[in-house]
This record gives sequence, C-alpha cells and structure tokens, in this order.
Amino acid sequence: MKKLLSQSSISLLIVLIPLITSAQLSRQVIQTMIDGVSLPNLTAHIKTLESARGNWSRVNFTPGNDSAVVYIKRSFDAMPLLDAVVLDTFFIPSATPPLNIRPLENVVATITGTKDAGKMYVIGAHLDCSASRMGSSVWQAQWKTLRAPGADDNGSGIAALLEAARILSDTVSGFHSDYTLKFVAFGAEERGPAYSDHHYGSRHFAARITSGNEILLGMINLDMIGYNDAYLYQSIIANETSVSLWKSFLAANDDYNIGLGLNHAEYAVDPNASWSDHASFWENGFPAICLIEYAPPWVNGTYYKANPYYHTSSDTFETVNMELVKRVTQATIAAVAMLSSTVTGVAERKSSRQPAAFSLSNYPNPFNPATRIRFEVPVSGFVTLKVFDLLGREIATLVHERKSPRTYEVEWNATRMPSGLYFCRLQSGNFVSTKQMVLLK
Repeated sequence: MKKLLSQSSISLLIVLIPLITSAQLSRQVIQTMIDGVSLPNLTAHIKTLESARGNWSRVNFTPGNDSAVVYIKRSFDAMPLLDAVVLDTFFIPSATPPLNIRPLENVVATITGTKDAGKMYVIGAHLDCSASRMGSSVWQAQWKTLRAPGADDNGSGIAALLEAARILSDTVSGFHSDYTLKFVAFGAEERGPAYSDHHYGSRHFAARITSGNEILLGMINLDMIGYNDAYLYQSIIANETSVSLWKSFLAANDDYNIGLGLNHAEYAVDPNASWSDHASFWENGFPAICLIEYAPPWVNGTYYKANPYYHTSSDTFETVNMELVKRVTQATIAAVAMLSSTVTGVAERKSSRQPAAFSLSNYPNPFNPATRIRFEVPVSGFVTLKVFDLLGREIATLVHERKSPRTYEVEWNATRMPSGLYFCRLQSGNFVSTKQMVLLK
C-alpha cells in the first residue's frame, strides 16, 4: 500500500524546491551533456569514414568522398530533434574539366534558436582528406586511387562534429539554444592535383552568410584533433577578433574539469595560421577559431610530437588517441552551450563560480617540462601550494599567501628537474590535498 505524503511534507518540498538555483541547473545541464559523450559513437564514425563504403579515401572527386557525404547526411538525419539537414552544393571552377562542373557538397544541420534565430554559431569540420605527403609524383599520378583513410585528418573532427550535434540537439538534457546552431561538414578543404587553392566549401558557406540576413556570432572549426601519444593537448588558433571564443574554451575546460591542456594567450593569437576552414570566416570578418592537435601539426612542440601520419596512407584509426578526441568533443559541447544560451551562459556562470569545495588538479599530466596547476578555494584563508619529490623533499613553493574564494591557476616549470614522480600539495587550515604529477623527458 502506497504511503501518502502528509501536508507538512508537501509544504517542506515546496520550500526546498526553490533552493535549486538556475545556476545549479545550468551546470547540471552542461555536465549531463558532457557525460553523455559516447566513445563508441566517436569510434564508429572514424572507422566508417576511413573506409567509406569500402573506399579507403575521401579525396575530392572520388567515390569515397561521395560516400562520406552520404554517411554524414544519414548520421544527421538520424538525429530527430535537428530542425533541418541539407546538402549545400558548390563547384570548383579551377578544377580540370569536366570536374569544374561536377558538384561537391557541404552537409549542413541546423538547430533553430529559441530566442533570436537570426543570430547563429557555426560548428564545422572538413569531410575530405588528402595523401599529398606520399610524394608529389605519387600524389599527382595516383590521387584517384591512392589510399587516404584520413582517420585523424579529418575523420576525428567530423566524429566530434556529429557527436556534438547529437547531444546539443537532444533536449532531454534541458539545453535549449537561444541562437541558431549550424553544424557543417565542409567539402573541399584540402588542396588537390585536379584544382588549385583550397577551402572551397567553407568559402562558399561564409560568403552566403555575408550576403544574407543572418548574423554570425562565431565559428568553431574542428580540424585534426586526435593525434598525440603522450598528452591530452589541443591548440586553439585565433585572431584578434576571436579571442572571446578562445577564452570560452579555456573556461569550459576549467569549469568542467575536462582535463585538456590548452595553449594560453601568448600562443593563441596567430592571424597567419590560415591553413584550415576557419580562415574563410576570417576573410569575411567573422570571429572564428580552430581546434587542432598542434599548430602547425608538422612540427614538434613541448606537448606534441610532429604527426608523421597525416596526409599519408598511414593515417588510420590505430594512430588516433580516442580519449583526446572525446575530451575535445566535451570541451566543444560545453563551450557552445555556454556561448549560445542564457541559461548556461557566461554571465550566469560567473555569478556561480565561487567554489563549493577545495579542489586540486593539473594539466597536462604527464608533462614536459611545464604543467598548469589549478586549485579552488571555497573560503578565505591562508593557502600554501608546494611541490615535493618522491623522497618527500620540498622542491618548490608556488603559493604562500592569503586567498579569497575563487579558482586559481599557476604554472610549475620543471625544466631543471629529472624525470620522475612528483607531488603537489595544497593546504589551507585543516584541509590538505595531494596530487601526483609525472614528469617525462
């Protein structure tokens, strides 16, 4: 027999319900979406795209490229809460005849904004790939049949795009975008032997926005995001008009403890890094950023070893760090949600940022030679943050002062230290927390 609630119990519930604030709800909404990112989905997308309908190539004007368009459209079509899925046709006039009159496509999926549909954000990734680094003579002569799986470049970006569209369109989480969101799989980003130049699909799309009545608030470009054996690192490319978009990704990564290592201000702004689809939007004066495993991916960096596989026949699923792809997808979803909804937006997020508890984390980990240590202080008090070696010897004091309630971040540079296990200890009053850090040189 069911037990009925007493009138006093009902009154208590009515009192308690308002204590769940909109700020708490917004964080819960975004966290629900982040937690919903599916590694099996991302894996399935990349594996399908690297051999679309049995074609181990998505080079433009090949059957594999056509099959990729079909697969991406069908994937969008399977998301019932998207408002529209269309093929956006364009041509490459400089292509060798008769390819100059053969259409190529962007695949465009739309979530219509609930408050101001005339303003929008674009999330994009390119669907074609290349094998140009197999050698000029091979590439020029064999491009129609050359194996070019493109699992990382750009199967990884398309996989993240499809998963972001699935989650952001699924209102079961409670998310509703104030502004229109367009998810675009761009065609013809790569250069090819049969034509000159590149970025044809994104230039076509950006030009249409320029000539139309819609207002583009920002564009997020997901290029090759998955090659890195050692670190969960990602570069963000921005120009001066796009810094706010870049900062939104930093905030999303920090606020939701996604754990990506991201480049900071002095490295983010690079107006000369115009070798992906974000450049088409820069050309039209729009804010746009590009997420990529390293900028540029053909050189070594502190947290990155130059990718030897991209634009070759060896760019296969086995070379992709799927945990990295997953976290970039999560950061993209969180950043887009924060940008596009007042319920989950930046103003409200700032008002709710007083931490509820102490916390301590660092990224990247393992690291070489520097790592960024993030800690949260919920109440005012004296705080110390120190680094110790495996024998318990104090190596560095990073913080030794009174702190007010907020989130902080400091960098520890271990250039002069040997490889090994280190410990970072946060202490304030009776609270003590220790974090293991691995230095790999």
